[in-house]
Amino acid sequence: MSRGAAPLSAAASAAASAAAAFPGGACLPGVRSFARLANGLTVCVVENHQAPLVTTALSFRAGTRDEPAGHGGVAHFLEHMMFKGSARFGPGEIDRRTQALGGSNNAFTSHDSTTYYFSFAADRWTESLAIESDRIAALTLDPRQVASERQVIREEIAMYDSEPWDSLEVAVQARLFRGHPYGRPVLGTRGELRATGREELASFQRRFYRPDNAVLVVAGETNEEAVLDQVERFLGGLPPGAERRQAASPPAVWPRRMARLRRRKGEVARLLLALPAPPGDHPDHAVLRLLAALLGSGRVSRLYRALVDEGQLCSWLQAELTEGLDASHLTIAAEVVPGVEPARVEGELLRLLAELASTPPGVEEVERARQVALADWVLHHERVEQQALSLAVALALFDAEHLDVQMRRLLAASPEALHDAAGRYLRPERGSVLGWSLPRA
Repeated sequence: MSRGAAPLSAAASAAASAAAAFPGGACLPGVRSFARLANGLTVCVVENHQAPLVTTALSFRAGTRDEPAGHGGVAHFLEHMMFKGSARFGPGEIDRRTQALGGSNNAFTSHDSTTYYFSFAADRWTESLAIESDRIAALTLDPRQVASERQVIREEIAMYDSEPWDSLEVAVQARLFRGHPYGRPVLGTRGELRATGREELASFQRRFYRPDNAVLVVAGETNEEAVLDQVERFLGGLPPGAERRQAASPPAVWPRRMARLRRRKGEVARLLLALPAPPGDHPDHAVLRLLAALLGSGRVSRLYRALVDEGQLCSWLQAELTEGLDASHLTIAAEVVPGVEPARVEGELLRLLAELASTPPGVEEVERARQVALADWVLHHERVEQQALSLAVALALFDAEHLDVQMRRLLAASPEALHDAAGRYLRPERGSVLGWSLPRA
């Protein structure tokens, strides 16, 4: 700022940050266009010429929340099986074909959706459509492959159980979302896996893996006309008929006080505090994302500075906000310095949260958190692949404007808005789960 210039108000500074960051109003680069095929498939084309690559991201509105009783983990199990053989592509052939063409592929399952993606050079990206079409229409589900992959997932569950952070996260989320599908583990349980075979996998696919229950994002070195021609060619003939997903509902019972969990695992003390938060499309969600950055994103954040750099009570700390269709939750995770009493860390953390709920943050602190959140967003979305994935999930769960609206709200949030949100959501004593993973000794 030049000498003698009047300082900007908080609102004006926030507006300036938003305008400078995304002058066109869109938080992702490229030109977007949308279409819907006759069979109900939603197609989004993102023309982005930053590299001669194309990513396809196919997201189904089917996840852990849609699983039938007694067969938890079937959504994730089916994700594995989608790579294990179809009419044209035998077991392992999808990966071999992808690698031979110099591409990459992967998939992930959440409570709300399942997403598959491929990245290829721009002259061969349609191979991904051929693969998707074949495994949707003619997935083999060979019993031997089902049995083999069941064992792979059992080993995944064992890894989660043995890893201190993973097992603590699963336990805390189960308690926070008690009575709601978000409280169930995405991998399922060993018993549920034993009860889930070819018929259950095929049934889940028939119910949800239909074009009218999916969103396809094609992003990169291409254009709308070329994409729509190829998508119609490969996917236009797939029949619709997806089962209607049950309407979103909030968790049946949030904790009414601070519930505590204590486990013995690992060599150091680990803390995980989880607080209820609204769904991903709620107006408060973006404000809470900025609040999470202010609390625990980077060395200059309030909790990191107080508990790690200055207090030397923790060796590591981070605050994050999930984004769910029915509800979300804000987590604060910290690893305690050996020799420090866990009770001391807990008391100081709760004191700092109460301080923020009672006293508004300063303009400079909020602006610093805003810049950190913006930098994290830009860094995370440098690659076309990640741009396609974020857009696919947003379209599957919310709408075409979701990412832009949420980012604009975050950048425009004032210190008063953060203080108001802290007063409503950062009250652990009114309902939260505090989990401790303590050393075995």
